[in-house]
Amino acid sequence: MRHARTYKRGSRGKAAVFFVVLYAFGVFSMLLPLRPTESIMEKRKLTELPVFTVEALATGEYTKGIDTWFADTFPLRDMFFQLNNWVQSFYGIKTVEIVGNVQQGDEIPDAPYTGE
Repeated sequence: MRHARTYKRGSRGKAAVFFVVLYAFGVFSMLLPLRPTESIMEKRKLTELPVFTVEALATGEYTKGIDTWFADTFPLRDMFFQLNNWVQSFYGIKTVEIVGNVQQGDEIPDAPYTGE
């Protein structure tokens, strides 16, 4: 009986910690000043916050834009990408590995070479 109470108390405590961390992470992700504008890893400009119009709201483009913006400009986005790459490095087999310097290759001709 004592073991059951201890187990129940421990489960509630773990659940409470989980939900507090989840809530704090949600609040943290809503902080607008922390949103990046460009990705250093992907070397591109991230999605901008869409402009609100009644027409865009009616067609669903505004909410789709908000979804894309939120997913693209998540705080600490590059850090999570690096963490994901680090975890995937433990899988063992890699499909592509670049060694050395990356250089621009020759241009591909439009027509096949005929020897002339």
